[in-house]
Amino acid sequence: MATTVVLGGGYAGMRAVKFLQKSLPSGDELILVDKTAIHTEKTNLHEVAAGTIDPDRITYDIRSVIGKGVQFVQAAVTHVDIDQKVITLAEQADLNYDYLVLALGFQSETFGVAGADTNALAMDDLASSQAVYQHIEATIKGYRETKDHNDLKIAVCGAGFTGIELLGELTQSLPKLQAKYGTPAIKLVCLERMPSILPMFTQDLRDYALNFMAKHQVEMMLGSIIEAIKPGAVVYKDSNDQSHEFAANTIIWTVGVSGSQVIADSGFDQRRNRVMVEPDLSLKDHPEVFIVGDVAAVMDPASQRPYPTTAQIALACGEQAAKNIGALRHNQMTTPFVYHSSGTVASLSDRDGIGEIFSNNKPVHGYPASVLKKVITDRSLVESAHLSTMFSKGRFDLYH
Repeated sequence: MATTVVLGGGYAGMRAVKFLQKSLPSGDELILVDKTAIHTEKTNLHEVAAGTIDPDRITYDIRSVIGKGVQFVQAAVTHVDIDQKVITLAEQADLNYDYLVLALGFQSETFGVAGADTNALAMDDLASSQAVYQHIEATIKGYRETKDHNDLKIAVCGAGFTGIELLGELTQSLPKLQAKYGTPAIKLVCLERMPSILPMFTQDLRDYALNFMAKHQVEMMLGSIIEAIKPGAVVYKDSNDQSHEFAANTIIWTVGVSGSQVIADSGFDQRRNRVMVEPDLSLKDHPEVFIVGDVAAVMDPASQRPYPTTAQIALACGEQAAKNIGALRHNQMTTPFVYHSSGTVASLSDRDGIGEIFSNNKPVHGYPASVLKKVITDRSLVESAHLSTMFSKGRFDLYH
């Protein structure tokens, strides 16, 4: 009999638990640890932050989908001792393990930008994303009293996946808030240090996204290097190395993420709280430890660069880690992780988007891309939970 512990109830952790239940020998103990009992489909946090979806639509109770043979411990992980095989929890007794799946998720990364952590709104989880929309609505509503035009300006810092998808959703929700509170036009601006957006897509698709933003009066300030976030202002340098400030009473930080701080605090050899793993997803010199999701750097053999930390890859890694632990428990060899992408889609609102699908990266944009985004969301619900979860929480508004 052995004890396997899964740390994190996100995409990778939930997928791992699902397959560990199938692959572990009868009598083994399986424990899942997460600081919250609610799983959030984090690829949809931008919709919550923009106020275009009810938070209940992208969450489910972890305990309702794990089997009876899984012990769930609701606690925050503070330290992992891989030499002693001990996990330290906040306000809970330590846990010992024989096998470990480390899937602790992400946190916003400030990249050392002064004031980013205190003067900008992050989107780390459901609560912080809800807080973004609450702040947006309260600030716009407050304009009637303050007459401060900066209440009607929103700065989104970063034009990566999260930033672009958030901008797309805001183009749908801000006109409704403007009408609700009878304000003048709301100015939506995105500051991005790179001269373009979403480099994983073709130029045609990037142009489509930029044209969408222009059509909806989103000002894309590309080539803007953010130097600091002051209360109510973004300090940045333009392409001519000239410093400027953009004043806004809503500043949202979507520049990037790193893995959980627990990784650095536990003394792992890491970069931005991501640990380089072996081909089978195990930790070097610790074949009983598997690291997946946002805290893992999984090498792509083709590009010799780590795969991006996407939900699709996290689900695949969680499954492979579980199968490899099952193999070890049956005295079999582990197998390397092999990734087959089913495509990448970025939404530009509920009815628009861009993407590349299938093995030949066929480009798709517009309404068909938005449909594919919803199909991907439904698929992740099946893979992390159950078919019944997809039926109750899935996105079936494919036709408008």
